[in-house]
Order: sequence, then structure tokens, then C-alpha cells
Amino acid sequence: ELRLAREMVSNAFGEMERLEGILSRHRRDTPLARLNDTRFIRTPPPELVEVMSRALTYSSMTDGAFDVTVAPLLQLYTSRFEAGSRPPADSEIERTLESVDYRRVSVDKDVIVLEGSGMRVTLDGIAKGYIVDRTVRTLVEDGADRVLINAGGDMASGGLGSLDNPWTVGIRDPSDSQGLLARLQLGGECIATSGDYMQAFTQDRRFHHIIDPRTGYSPNQASAVTVVTTSAMDADALSTAVMVLGPTEGFQLMKNLDDTEGVIVTKEGRQMRTPGLDHFAL
Repeated sequence: ELRLAREMVSNAFGEMERLEGILSRHRRDTPLARLNDTRFIRTPPPELVEVMSRALTYSSMTDGAFDVTVAPLLQLYTSRFEAGSRPPADSEIERTLESVDYRRVSVDKDVIVLEGSGMRVTLDGIAKGYIVDRTVRTLVEDGADRVLINAGGDMASGGLGSLDNPWTVGIRDPSDSQGLLARLQLGGECIATSGDYMQAFTQDRRFHHIIDPRTGYSPNQASAVTVVTTSAMDADALSTAVMVLGPTEGFQLMKNLDDTEGVIVTKEGRQMRTPGLDHFAL
């Protein structure tokens, strides 16, 4: 039994590494890196097509609040803060925004094209969730009865055992690294959190790793967003989108979507919970 368990875990890590080798922009040898270098890729891997297509669905749904072509802005901020601990000039942001537009991405099974100059794609806000979903599926198909995967805050539960014996997970308080806002039970559901505290460029969190692709600046109305839904990929994308949309629009989006619950913590520390979140609460 122990040997079988080790095999399952080894297969699961193998699947994670395989998918990272397709979807990561941080490695030079991936199909995504090739797409960014040449702005098109023929016969793309089906996994890249699937994630890019889903990303474009969220872009349309949120009018561009979620946009995988935000990569040039992320690179601009990272390079400026690394070089001199201060944000880019407004004029640089303005210029870089010209290369950010999901409507200039075309995706089908034969070819993916970035149609604007200087365009680049990051799947940071959706690929991790996809990899978590696929890893859970691999483990369950291999015979695992009760599974929970946690990849940097993106979590997915699966297997029949999770229905009978749900997993308990905590939602971190964005203002207290040791504190919890809530404890939830996951019996097959998935959860993801986005927050300004996760990768802040400045101490006051005014500039952080989430950037509004429509304005070029970090959104500043919410401190954290947690989404619970049926897929980690969807929870991943939605938590980012809701951070950008802000409490009013973001809360409405979560309420409008089926099988989706969540909580937004505003900058003032107010909690906005969807009505169905209590169903998971301990």
C-alpha cells in the first residue's frame, strides 16, 4: 500500500512538472515562452489552448479586468522596483498599456497569435489553478480516495472520501499573518485567494503584483479576495478578477455565477461574504 501511495504521488508530481513545462513563462523552453518570443505558435499543446481559451472567457466576462496580456506591465513594474524601489513613470505605463489587450489574441487548436506589437502573455493568474485541478484528477484516476492539493494558496479537494470526510481549510486574515478570517470545509470544492499582501512592491501595499490591465495601476479597494467554486482554475482566475474589479462589481460577479461563493476584505477591513459561503463555514 505504501509503494502504491508513493507511485501515486510520484505520478502527480510528474503531471505537475509536465504542465509547468508547457504553461510557465518563467522558463525559456516552454511553448508559452516561445509564443511570447515570436507572438505566434503553430500546433500549440492542447493544454495551452484550453487555458488560453478559458482565460479569454474571463477577459470577456470581466471586460478586461482579467487579461493574460498584462505581462508587459508586470515586467515594467518588476524592472523599475528592482532597479530603484520606485514605480514606473505615468508615461511609461501609458506606453506599455498599448501592448495590453486580450481582444488581440486569437486562439484555436492549430495556432495561437498575439496580434499586437510588444504583446506578451502571463498565465500566472490561471495556470496554477489548472495544474492543481489536473493533479487532483491524476491522483483520483490512480485510485486515491481522499485528496487535497495546496499550491501556494490554490487548493482543490477531490475523491469520494472528500465528500464523506471534508477537508478543513483556513482563510488568512490579510491584516494578520497568523490570524484566520474563517475556517471552511471542502468536500470536492476548490478555493483560491488573491491579496495585496502576497507580493507587494511597497511596504504600504499601494503597489503590488496584481495590476489592473485597463489602467496600468494596482487596484486599491480590496486587500484580499477568496473564491470557492468547483474548479481551482476558475477560483484562481476569479480571485484575481474580483481584486481588480473591486468590492462592488466583484461581489456582484461572484453572486451572479453558479456554484461560486467568496469573501472580499476591503482596504478598511470590512468583510463582504456571499450568502452561500456559510454553507462551507465551520
